[in-house]
Amino acid sequence: MSSILFVLSLKVDYQWVLTQEHIRFRKGFPTQGNWISSPYGTLKSYLFNVTNGEAFLNGTDSKINVQEIGPIVYRIKGRNEILNQNDDSVTYQKLRYDEIEFDPDASCAPDILNQTVILPNFILFGTAAKLHDWVFLVRYAFNAITVKEPALIKQTINYFLWNFTTPALNSLSSYVPNIVSNCGMLHNALKKKEEIYNVKIGTKNGIENFFKVNNLNNKTYFPEQSNRLKNSKHDYQYCPIDLAETFDNSLFTPYLDPLREINIIAGEACRTHRLNYVDIVKHLGFTGYRFAINDDSVGSSCLDNAMGIKLHKGMFDVSKCLFNDVPSAFSLPHFYGSSYNWSEHFEGLSPNRESHEATVIIEPISGIPIEEKYRFQSNIPLPDMTGYSKELQRFSKMVIPTFWYEYDLEDLPSMVLFLMRFNIFIVPIAQPICMGVFLILTIWSFFYVCLTLKGIKMSYLLYKFRSEKNK
Repeated sequence: MSSILFVLSLKVDYQWVLTQEHIRFRKGFPTQGNWISSPYGTLKSYLFNVTNGEAFLNGTDSKINVQEIGPIVYRIKGRNEILNQNDDSVTYQKLRYDEIEFDPDASCAPDILNQTVILPNFILFGTAAKLHDWVFLVRYAFNAITVKEPALIKQTINYFLWNFTTPALNSLSSYVPNIVSNCGMLHNALKKKEEIYNVKIGTKNGIENFFKVNNLNNKTYFPEQSNRLKNSKHDYQYCPIDLAETFDNSLFTPYLDPLREINIIAGEACRTHRLNYVDIVKHLGFTGYRFAINDDSVGSSCLDNAMGIKLHKGMFDVSKCLFNDVPSAFSLPHFYGSSYNWSEHFEGLSPNRESHEATVIIEPISGIPIEEKYRFQSNIPLPDMTGYSKELQRFSKMVIPTFWYEYDLEDLPSMVLFLMRFNIFIVPIAQPICMGVFLILTIWSFFYVCLTLKGIKMSYLLYKFRSEKNK
């Protein structure tokens, strides 16, 4: 038996065997159990309080002074519900925001939701931006309907996050399609929506294809962006709305190659993101690959305009993906990495890599993310506001930040960490030790069999050995 184990040890890599079990993604396996009850982490939101609203609107100040308010922290628990599984694929529904709970202790102040701030009237600006190239009569009607709507609103943070409505909202919905009654930022951002994934698993697909997406909601692209997909085939632009060769961002290929192109799905933005390798870091005792989420390496993109409004480099269009179907763009917080000259319009922003870069750290042998910091800022890009009220014209060609968020993945459960450490650190050391033990047992067994066949008992050999030693 020991000789068989020794021969097998020569031909089998223990770590590889455990990795193959991992990609089979069997029911009851600890990594699948943890995956089912994920994602889990914290969502930190930040708002931009306008501190010189009156002075800016009357022309005394040429720039808007903003004060960042936050973090406003929520604990998020999601889950993945398996609908069907076979040897080659698994179909599941991703419920990202199954439980949402405000965390007053982790927030900048326990009563932060009740504090008041002054923010731009995003409903007003978004609708005006949408109508900028419509016929003059439409803008005239818009001005008449919104004549009493303020450009800046003073309200509680809870109001802006969860119950943002204005008197003119119902009137606008009669004229402008797709207007919703509640424009609360988190109310809409955390809405439950259908996300049914089908991904590859199993050894037949190969380790390099583990958890690659076959389809999302039975489609291989984002239907909200179908027109852009058709155009991109002719324009040869970078158009990150095709789901081919992408990951759902929960698990990645084991033995990950950092120089290989890796794309993840961002369902909240109706696009995919390319992971750009940065460096090797230490986290939770593991050596991980750190990737940045940005489009720095991209030249021309099919997402570089929002309803006809040209976007600055470092921003991308999400108009068809968010509520109200108005010009909207995502960027990194504080316009970090963007070509937008924000200092021409704002004071109080301080973009920096440490606080505002979006990153993910992946342990390469298992392909499991060990740290995630997704940071994005929602903005309203504005065109030339000629034809609107004098107050709105003060905001011409600005990109108005609405809020930014950071999603942090919590540390993995102890059982998952133990299995990762066992496979990564213990198995490579244990295999040669086991091989040595098996070799010794094999040699011992060989001599034992030889001596037995010759009729020599082991007890006699031991007796002779002791006798010689005592002489």
